[in-house]
This record gives sequence, structure tokens and C-alpha cells, in this order.
Amino acid sequence: MRTFLFVLSAALAAGADYTIAPAASARFQLEVHKTGLMSGKVHVFTFEKYSGQLSYNEASPEKSSVNFTIDSGSIVCRDTWVDEKDKKKVVAAALELMDSPKHPELTFRSQSITHRAGGAYDVAGQLSIKGMAKPVTLKVTMAAEGRALRFKGDATILRKDYKIHPPSPVPFGLIGNKEEMPVHFDLVAEPR
Repeated sequence: MRTFLFVLSAALAAGADYTIAPAASARFQLEVHKTGLMSGKVHVFTFEKYSGQLSYNEASPEKSSVNFTIDSGSIVCRDTWVDEKDKKKVVAAALELMDSPKHPELTFRSQSITHRAGGAYDVAGQLSIKGMAKPVTLKVTMAAEGRALRFKGDATILRKDYKIHPPSPVPFGLIGNKEEMPVHFDLVAEPR
């Protein structure tokens, strides 16, 4: 066991490569908070297909990097307050707003990683939606799980940055969406 830990520690110190892929305990979630007459309601979406590569340098975390790609067509509505028929409409609207047929992927490319206290990091990079790349900073915590690494984190995406303007079916804006769209993730990275 000591030998394994020494080898793992040496590999992490020198930099190690990991693959991020869907796992039973993992999730990538996007929220859209409603306003007006539906204030308090939240559309909860998860993405079932994604992939990523992480190069992690434990000795110098700022030298690490991550690339992450989401299949926009794998979106699923997890709302508990709408029926199955309406969920299909919500998903269809989300796919249209992401321009999924033309832009089937959402991508994140890190540009800088800052280590904070404990296992916390600020990961700044470019998030591309609908072919538009905008800066975003992820707040991430990391923990080892055997040979794997688990990342949990949050970010906020602004609809206006990606020209996501859903049409309001109700006149005078009585029902709408908040500008901020929270993202929450719990991802597993396995060594390559």
C-alpha cells in the first residue's frame, strides 16, 4: 500500500492525465429560475453525455488544465412540477435556444487555475455556447477517491452573454426567466 501511495503521489506531483466521463454518481446540472407569475419555480436540466480531459499537477495546480465538452442534445428536464408532455416542450425549447442542431456541443477550456484554501480552486476559462465563447469562473472543490478525483462546483452563466432570449408566451412579461442561470456539477475524473 505504501508503494502504491508513493507512486501515486509522484505521478500527481509530476502531473497526471485524467478522463472525465459520465458515472452513476456524477451529474452536470443547469437551472433556469422563473420570474413573474411563476416566480419560485425552477427548470432543472441535466446533461447525460459529456467528456473531458484533465491534466493535474498537484505540486503546481496553476499548471493544470481542463477541457470539457457537453453534448447539448443529451439535455433532460428533471422538473417535478410539470407533466411529461410539458417536459418534452421544455426540452424542445431548450434545444432551440441552444441552437443544438447547428451547435451540438457546449465547451469549456480552462485558461487559469488558482488554488485557494484546502482543496478549493477557481478555474477560469472560456465557455462556448452557440459558437460564442465568453469568460466564466468555476468554483471547484476536489477530493481523491481511490485513484480517481471528484470535482464538485458551481458557476453562473448569464443568458444575455449567449443571446438566450426565450419568447414569452404570456403578454407583458408576466412569466419570464432570470438572467442568471446557475450551473452545478459533481464529476469524476479517472486516471488515463
